[in-house]
Amino acid sequence: MTVKRRILPLIVWAAAACAAPAPPSEPLSLWYTAPATRWLEALPVGNGRLGAMVYGGAGLERIQFNEHTLWSGELHDYSHPGAAGYLQQLREMLYAGRQREAQKLAMERFMSVPLHQKAYQAFGDLILLFPGIDEAQHITNYRRDLNLDTGVAGVSFGVHKVNYRREVLASFPDQAIAIRLTADQPGKIDCAVLFRSGHRTASTRTVKPGELAYQGRVEDGA
Repeated sequence: MTVKRRILPLIVWAAAACAAPAPPSEPLSLWYTAPATRWLEALPVGNGRLGAMVYGGAGLERIQFNEHTLWSGELHDYSHPGAAGYLQQLREMLYAGRQREAQKLAMERFMSVPLHQKAYQAFGDLILLFPGIDEAQHITNYRRDLNLDTGVAGVSFGVHKVNYRREVLASFPDQAIAIRLTADQPGKIDCAVLFRSGHRTASTRTVKPGELAYQGRVEDGA
């Protein structure tokens, strides 16, 4: 299946207004004192259609993002013909504690056709490079966090007496993933933005300043 997609809107906003990092005051927050080194450690954001995993590197930030239609399959009706007619019977079996019988009947008459879907794929990686920030430098007060109430993933740290804050959110009304970069001193944000994809057939082209088009083929099981 050939996939053509326009790169999702990525808004990068640089400003100069950030206090020194401290543990989050919000009770519903996850926070860590080191960047993620693998996908399972990254912090997720999403709005139902667009999603991203934020790694939280200081000098090099990796944000792996996806879009819900990017997969190795195609549009398909997974409904099992006649499944609705077995719903009440399955409920009665479960209420009666007949779990094994209910599971057997559900697999035969109720579950989707086919049972398994094709491979769901990541769209690509947004790479933010900060030339003035070296990971080997003495970085102070590092914290990455995810506010479970607002859905905002953040990274805070200090270097050379400058305090930086990075925030990532996925907006459902705007259908966009937004990135906000701040520093508590003016003129201290220097950032290069790169895009890369793990798909072997992927290619990008510039549509106009600030907008890229992506084309490629999602390989089954890639």
